[in-house]
Amino acid sequence: MDIDELLALLGIDTPSELAYFEQFADLIETPQDIPFETLSALFDDVEPDVLSELTEAYFEDIIKCVPDAEDELFTLLTNIGTTLKSLAGSGDDDAARAFTEELYRFRSWYLFDSCVFCTDLNEGTESDMGLMEALTNYRAQNFTDSDYVFDFNDALDYPLDEYIVSLDALLEDDYGDGDTYGEDEDYRDPDD
Repeated sequence: MDIDELLALLGIDTPSELAYFEQFADLIETPQDIPFETLSALFDDVEPDVLSELTEAYFEDIIKCVPDAEDELFTLLTNIGTTLKSLAGSGDDDAARAFTEELYRFRSWYLFDSCVFCTDLNEGTESDMGLMEALTNYRAQNFTDSDYVFDFNDALDYPLDEYIVSLDALLEDDYGDGDTYGEDEDYRDPDD
């Protein structure tokens, strides 16, 4: 898939038009192979703040699908999302390349390489599927008569590289805009 085919898939004319959650979700979730070079060409012309917001929104959405008892999966997806958000928003060329590499790896793992075992209690059958399909089925069973049991243990093997995540990005996650946190506070010596 080249950049023109990817833009057509996303329903946009230029990379700078990548601005909506649905477009970003389509980018992650399409089963078509997207070469690294094509992803890189797309992200080169997307504003870092927009890319960071889209990444944050996407991970917040998929984390909602994680079953309550799956703490390790929740933590893993949270760490991947925080890392990607920080890399996307930095505006640095090295971080932009690292973002593309990590998103490419995440997408491959999320769609194809992860393995979740699923037991359909209604049909009495067992199958395995990728993490995205498992989370989609888990969410869908709330709206259907489906009854599944999932085993996510084999899906937890994700090679998250160590990147430097900026303190501002972490503070922004907890407090809003990390650049202004605490600037208006009047800190006084308790002995005064």
